[in-house]
Amino acid sequence: MSATGSEPTPTSTMRIFSNKSLAGPLLSFLLVLALMIGTSSIIFYVQSTLSEIEEALPIRLSKQERDIRVLVNEMGKMTQTIKFARAYQSPKVVSMVVRQSFEVEKNLEQIRDKYRFNDVLGVSAIHAKLNPAIYDIRNWLSDGIYNFGPTSGETLRLVEQRARDAHKEAETLLLKVGETAIEVLGTQASRIEKFRNIMILTLTALAIMTMVLVLLGFRLQRIVLALKESEEQIRYRANFDSLTQLPNRPNFIEHLGEEISRNRRHPVKSALLFIDLDRFKTINDTLGHDFGDELIKQVAIRIQGAIRETDVVSRLGGDEFTVLLPDITDEIHASIIAKSIIARLAEPFTLFGHEVYSGASIGITISPMDGTDANTLLKNADMAMYEAKDQGRNTFRFFTSQMTDRAKHFLELDKDMRRALQQNELQIFFQPIFETRNDSLAGVEALLRWQHPTRGMILPNEFIPVAEETGLIEDIGLWVLRHACAAARPWLASNLQPNFYLAVNISMRQFKRGFSNAQLKKILHETGFPATNLLLEITESLLMEEDSRIKEKLAEFRDMGIRLAVDDFGTGYSALSYLREFPVTALKIDSSFIQDVASNASDRRLVETIVTMAHGLDLVTVAEGVETPEQDALLKELRCNMVQGNYYSRPRSIDDIKHIVSRGTPKLKAVRTRY
Repeated sequence: MSATGSEPTPTSTMRIFSNKSLAGPLLSFLLVLALMIGTSSIIFYVQSTLSEIEEALPIRLSKQERDIRVLVNEMGKMTQTIKFARAYQSPKVVSMVVRQSFEVEKNLEQIRDKYRFNDVLGVSAIHAKLNPAIYDIRNWLSDGIYNFGPTSGETLRLVEQRARDAHKEAETLLLKVGETAIEVLGTQASRIEKFRNIMILTLTALAIMTMVLVLLGFRLQRIVLALKESEEQIRYRANFDSLTQLPNRPNFIEHLGEEISRNRRHPVKSALLFIDLDRFKTINDTLGHDFGDELIKQVAIRIQGAIRETDVVSRLGGDEFTVLLPDITDEIHASIIAKSIIARLAEPFTLFGHEVYSGASIGITISPMDGTDANTLLKNADMAMYEAKDQGRNTFRFFTSQMTDRAKHFLELDKDMRRALQQNELQIFFQPIFETRNDSLAGVEALLRWQHPTRGMILPNEFIPVAEETGLIEDIGLWVLRHACAAARPWLASNLQPNFYLAVNISMRQFKRGFSNAQLKKILHETGFPATNLLLEITESLLMEEDSRIKEKLAEFRDMGIRLAVDDFGTGYSALSYLREFPVTALKIDSSFIQDVASNASDRRLVETIVTMAHGLDLVTVAEGVETPEQDALLKELRCNMVQGNYYSRPRSIDDIKHIVSRGTPKLKAVRTRY
């Protein structure tokens, strides 16, 4: 039996047990010990967890015990040779014994050095018993003992006795080795109790021990193969995405790093494409994660079909993919690949019988011009991808230095906005809304402004997109709603019109991030503002979301008495069915249609159509951005219900609105003259 690092097989273990020097009880004990070690270190670990079966300690114990057993067996063989030499008193056999003593001594020194700092099973004790005996035997056979010669019968008798005693003591220690191994393995195996019944059954099955060991040998072989396969699977999972079988993020970064190193050595270019699916979250949330996973699989196949064999495509996670294009001649090649990917992903997907559309936005960065390390290139490609999304999605953009400047500006705005909330830099202005039938004040719309300490007044179109992207929009939206309601509450008593209302815009991001009726009720309760005088303005895109929860939440607002208006109507994709399904009470016609309504026949027909449609659905229409008397006259002619814009009154501070409200139901002319 060789002292290698592999696990001992049941067959080799049986060869050890066949040594004639082992008595029956010892053989039985070692068989039980072998079964216990086999079942506890193999069956138990394989049936529990892969990490436990790969624990190093059982392997070290088995190897150390095997080395000790080999040494004891060699000592036993030498004892048998001494017995043979004594019987024949042959100098040649005596020389053989001396050579064997050198071999045993050499093995003694090897295992002593090998386990000097890890002597768990008692190598030092074996060494202490056998080393002096080997020393005595070799000296006696070389120099004799007392007055007896080396090959005399008396010397050989003493040598045989010394060898037998040492071998017997070593066998005794070997028994203790087994006991020690049991104790160590027992403490290491937290679930060893599960196999107590197996050990009890093993003790009663000594008659079939050989068959059990053979069966365990076959099982051990399967386990070794399973471990090898598991190791390969673990290595595969560490480098590849389990859903798409594509390289994962660490694997791709390694490829990217190698390509960057190659770019340093050779004058070649490489392109990195960062791909993000459009509408994936909507599909995943609406149809379920199974549909989302199937979509990811099909997307991976389509991307692979659009690239060369030398290109590397990976899935970074979620709905994000990357493609590495090595050895490109110019940016045109990357553009061709990006267009091909976009075209393939724009085609419909069939997911479990459902046809869905997704599309993708792609950011492209070039190495080494745009960066010389993996993190920089990934960051640049990511920024270019977001630029593509901002440009309408389903397109691609190359990274430019201006994107970095915008990113810095984005981070600066985010930091300043968080400070602005804490230091009360945000302000609310109100723009009056008038009824066209009698020129009376119908309500006001709350408009957010930011008085920056160094940049002055900042309008919402600059900082609101940043707030939506960072998630700060939820805190800002609640702040606006609370302060607007608190400011408008005293005006209700001053206004002669009972239907005077406060309009507050709720962004889509704020709505989807958890804006709830509980938050709304709390604000109305704290400010004392009636729910029936509050109008929430939502976007058309929110109504287009295929999410039943949105409809339920809007219905809850309606049940509270709150009115709902569709802001910037006409710029999205709303249909009559959506207006019928949702509890909407008003449509706000976008200012882009009002701008040329008096001079452009198409805009006039569009506004007229919206007003007629709204009246047919019993909805109120509000025209935004009225700037001229011609626009005003035409909107009245078209029977638009309400108007707002700088022609009537620009957005006003709280104090200015107090003066307007205190006039009761002022005529438009008076308001425009004073303000």
